[in-house]
Amino acid sequence: MAPAAEEWFILYGVPKVVAMEETIFQESTNVSFTFNKAPLPSHVTVADDALIRTGFFNYPYIAAAARCGILLLCGHSKIGFTYYLCDPLIRRTLGIVPPGGDDDVSCRYCVGLISDRSDTHLMVAELNPSSLAEHGRVTLRCTVDMCSWVDKESAECSNIVERREWRGDGVLTHKFFLWWFDLSYCILACDPFADKPRFHQIMFPSVPDAAPFYPNPIYGDVYRCLKVSNGRLRYVQIHGTSPEKMEVSMWTLSSNDPADAKWTNRVDVPFERIWDDPSYRSKGLPPQVVPAVVLVHPMRASEVYFCLPTHIFSVNLNEKKTVDCEEFSVQVPPHKICSSRLVHAWRLPVGYTKQSGPGLSRVMECQFVNRWSSVEDFHTKAEMIIRSRPKPHDDWGLEDIDEDRYDSDTSMTEEI
Repeated sequence: MAPAAEEWFILYGVPKVVAMEETIFQESTNVSFTFNKAPLPSHVTVADDALIRTGFFNYPYIAAAARCGILLLCGHSKIGFTYYLCDPLIRRTLGIVPPGGDDDVSCRYCVGLISDRSDTHLMVAELNPSSLAEHGRVTLRCTVDMCSWVDKESAECSNIVERREWRGDGVLTHKFFLWWFDLSYCILACDPFADKPRFHQIMFPSVPDAAPFYPNPIYGDVYRCLKVSNGRLRYVQIHGTSPEKMEVSMWTLSSNDPADAKWTNRVDVPFERIWDDPSYRSKGLPPQVVPAVVLVHPMRASEVYFCLPTHIFSVNLNEKKTVDCEEFSVQVPPHKICSSRLVHAWRLPVGYTKQSGPGLSRVMECQFVNRWSSVEDFHTKAEMIIRSRPKPHDDWGLEDIDEDRYDSDTSMTEEI
């Protein structure tokens, strides 16, 4: 028998936050998932008792879509900047006690989610690049138990040669490494489970006719994209001096070991070839309009997804043909534009079957695991844990809390 097909979705990275009274959520339910067949994006809805609608700049967002299907959801709540792990397979959510002391992470798009090599534990890891430009060093703040945090100040950074201010466009999880990236600069990769993580720097390819970096810090760059496809990291860049000379290029990282990885197998396709093909014209898409590049198909590396103000479509770069196209407009902040920063390829494990019926979306709700009985319970107990953490010159901490009150028979990490 042929192996079961792996299911995947295009996930829009900004959830809808709705008032509890406007939802059909049951008690202790805080997240729902709506699945749509690609290229239509799927999306997440969050009740406003879990995350706050904080406006255009500080919107909540999905920082990571792990290989096991779990999402890392970030945003402001009543206890500050907060993380949640959301698993649509077991329909459960786990609130992560935030580090406390900071109103936000040091770099908004510098948090990743990764499982260890035995797939028994998850880690959330924040990169702190504040000393990168001056000293060529970065540090990590990590949590495995989802209550306490550890600072790995002794990370090995001798491989970071080119120093520059870090802007941060996201982080990918691939082959037991976290790959932080700044599309205007480089990739920084490491294994955060190591006692002393070693960082590796991979500079992005350069072209003489590169388009300027998109200046908006909210959307990120619209002409560059880094994603995982067919077992390798792929970098896509749109470049050219004028619309009629614009082209899209793709590079492949030669190895999944960041210590021995180079960009190779460059593919160049002029947009004129795409616009002139009947497969593009038949979709009613406008010619001579350069789109944003948002995604690479996770299994077919030659297929790249682009976004226009009212459409999302994919192109087979080898054949120069438009494959799929759907009308799509972003309705939640940051609206009006889409970029690779705001789009994930969400691959779910084999066996997660699709509901029957063509074109049907699926809505699935999640409740908290037993550690917290509700959103309010999580916030209350998280505040207690944060207050109990050692302050400078304090000699008391988590041991003074009755930990049995926060333990459960069913933990998120044990169910993965």
